[in-house]
Amino acid sequence: MPWNYRVIRKHHADTDTSTYHIHEVYYGEEREIERWTEDPVEPLGETAAELREDIRYFLQAFRLPILEEKATDDGPTLAPDDSDFAINDGHYFELLDRASVAVDYVDQFVGSHPLVTKLKLSEYFQI
Repeated sequence: MPWNYRVIRKHHADTDTSTYHIHEVYYGEEREIERWTEDPVEPLGETAAELREDIRYFLQAFRLPILEEKATDDGPTLAPDDSDFAINDGHYFELLDRASVAVDYVDQFVGSHPLVTKLKLSEYFQI
């Protein structure tokens, strides 16, 4: 059964707030969501490299539409989050912040690669 990590928004009616979590989501033959983990998952690896790879998969979850957990008569279900995200002034800062994070990831993944550290490529390139 294919699966991936997805971001799921959960609305808390008692406080009228929402929280976002990463869950494993499992799909049927027609790519319909069949089930998901009850509790959020956290990145895990038996080595630092495995942990980094798992975090990369977590980040891929943000490339897909955010899902919202909704209560139905048949039990909880997941649907695309239909919240209205109008552009506001904070989005400009957020874009710059994400670009900074992306550059940092490139530095972490490329700059820590064994070839870069072994051959000291940083002496030849501004890494």
